[in-house]
Amino acid sequence: MKLAIIAFFLISCSPNFTNSHKLYKGIPAKNENIGYVELGDAFMLTRADWFSKKLDMQNDSIYSKLETLTDSIVFSEIQKTWTPSIVQKKEKENFSRETLKMDKTVFIKTRFPQQGIEISDSKGNVPDYLFIIHEYTIGGDLDAQNFYDYTKANLEMEQKRNFKKLSIIATFTLWDNKKQIPLRSGIVNTQIPVKEDSFNIDVFIKATKQVIAECLKKL
Repeated sequence: MKLAIIAFFLISCSPNFTNSHKLYKGIPAKNENIGYVELGDAFMLTRADWFSKKLDMQNDSIYSKLETLTDSIVFSEIQKTWTPSIVQKKEKENFSRETLKMDKTVFIKTRFPQQGIEISDSKGNVPDYLFIIHEYTIGGDLDAQNFYDYTKANLEMEQKRNFKKLSIIATFTLWDNKKQIPLRSGIVNTQIPVKEDSFNIDVFIKATKQVIAECLKKL
């Protein structure tokens, strides 16, 4: 498929920020445990009607199906480096909502565990770290600056009938589950050229894998 040749060159667009805690010492070792916090309400899909048609999914089920699929892809990407565990999305309901400054004008909304509380995975074990995706937004021709740069907060985002690029914007944090601090946070903003007549679930899966790989490269 020709699309496979051209559609998956990720174009990382500004803002492309990371933020590190003073105690951050680099990527966790392979033998350290990482709990992946399921997306839950972090998963956001714009233009659901377009995706529903292209992926042949009912509108009333597309969110849950794509959220579940994305969770499985994230977990498989983490597995390439570590032996992760699952932290169920219901745990995130008790996380605190905070705002994290990434740059002079760029802020992201976060969901962090409360201080003094170590989060357990689905098997009752306590991972050394948590990989938390705060917001995972899928759409067409989206610009992360319109989401996270407060100087552009009042700009209207045009909903185009057709779009040239599949946009996936993710904000994430590597959380120290023992010290309860955000070690490393970042924004990934990818624009993937697509041809509407060739878009299918395989394209979606491959695009998602590359987005998550980009997130993990920033740890």
